[in-house]
Formats: sequence, C-alpha cells, structure tokens
Amino acid sequence: MSIRRAPRGSFPVDLAVFLAILATGVVLVLVGHVSPEALAGYASALAGLYAAWHHRPRSEEAQRPLPEAPPAPER
Repeated sequence: MSIRRAPRGSFPVDLAVFLAILATGVVLVLVGHVSPEALAGYASALAGLYAAWHHRPRSEEAQRPLPEAPPAPER
C-alpha cells in the first residue's frame, strides 16, 4: 500500500489562507473596526463558504456518469 505525498516544495495554500484570515481578524479587532462577537459570525460564514468550495467535485468526477440504480422489484 503506497501513500501519495505532495511533491517536495509544494506550497500549503490552506495554511497560508488560514494565517492570512487569522491575521486580518486580529488586526480588525485591535484597530476597533470589528467587535469580537461580529468577527465570530464572520468567521463562521467564511468557514461554511470554504467548506462548500473545498468539497466541490473535481472536473473528472463531474464528467463521470452516475451509476444507474437497479430496477425496483415489482410486487
């Protein structure tokens, strides 16, 4: 059983996005533009959007036809 690893030197995009959003939230709270309560709501909304985007089907999966269901037994 082989384990597929990312090629060496690949950039972890998810980590970079997480750190950028975290830093932006901290700056907005410290400057006083956003309350911590509002930031929690924004973070929840962004997490939902990211989850929807991250779990979208890949192009080859979207082109594959769906398997047909077996015929229902007649009564």
